[in-house]
Amino acid sequence: MWVLFSIGGKKMEQFKIVEVVGNGWYFVLGIIVFDIITGLLAAAVEKKINSSINYVGMIRKVGLFVALGFFIFMDFYTTSQGYIIKLGVTMIVAYEGMSIVENFSRIGIDISFLTKYFDKDKVGKKGRKK
Repeated sequence: MWVLFSIGGKKMEQFKIVEVVGNGWYFVLGIIVFDIITGLLAAAVEKKINSSINYVGMIRKVGLFVALGFFIFMDFYTTSQGYIIKLGVTMIVAYEGMSIVENFSRIGIDISFLTKYFDKDKVGKKGRKK
């Protein structure tokens, strides 16, 4: 995927997003898809598959890509040599990782050693959502 930035009328060179973000780009894509799959499985287990809830979830996923685009822009603007992008990728992976753990708990997979640190409204005492 090619992206072209223009800041203040000054063209910046084209780049491949994989060259900027690195292998983290594929990891972010994979973890987002995995979160979507585990979320759908959790909704199926709870018999709460709802298109409007799925729609809001997809908007959040698009928001993650918008945030990643913002991190890329800020990295170029501040010339921080990729550190802001790496911070953004790390934050997205952490956010999605927590969501996947919550989804596993909702599915019924016992991961209480992790869920004991989570909000009790999201995850019940036995690892299942209330």
